[in-house]
Amino acid sequence: MTEGVEIRLFDPRRKPPDWTDVMSPTQCAVLLQDRRSSAPLSSDGRPFAKREDVTCLLFDRLDAAQEFCEAKVLELPNICCEIMNAQGRAHPPLIVITHPDYHREDDTGPIWSRRRRLFSVGLVLISGPLLWLDWRSHARLVVPTLLAFNCILLAMRFLYWDFGVRHRENERRKRLAAHRKVEAGDA
Repeated sequence: MTEGVEIRLFDPRRKPPDWTDVMSPTQCAVLLQDRRSSAPLSSDGRPFAKREDVTCLLFDRLDAAQEFCEAKVLELPNICCEIMNAQGRAHPPLIVITHPDYHREDDTGPIWSRRRRLFSVGLVLISGPLLWLDWRSHARLVVPTLLAFNCILLAMRFLYWDFGVRHRENERRKRLAAHRKVEAGDA
């Protein structure tokens, strides 16, 4: 496992001062953070004393960065590693690596996607009998109709959430493939 070059995110003495301006298009940066609080952490897993001291690790190859992150999360389970390209925080990370014990909590997996769709179908199915109940009483009951419309709106929210997660994941995969092409010299 190769260690990356540690640099401060913003260093007023460096020209250029921003970390993304120092990177070449083929390099990637690893940002370490606490898995629960998202607080930036040093490479040894400790929080930074001051915001100005926050660092990242630069790697020349994406594979080296990924290998470092996988070893680091096994060593320190509460760490989350984000691998960024030269665009920095303008886009989501290329890869996010967490300890294997916490993969179940990730909402981008197929299990959560299936759950969101099942919740949506269930809510739409519940709204049918509620609407029928109000129709049967000649619209004297307002609560069943109100609940039915809320169930339909909530179902639409779950579907929209699922669409957004899948879209974000597809965009991340495209950016990752593009970075690998640039790294290989094909772009």
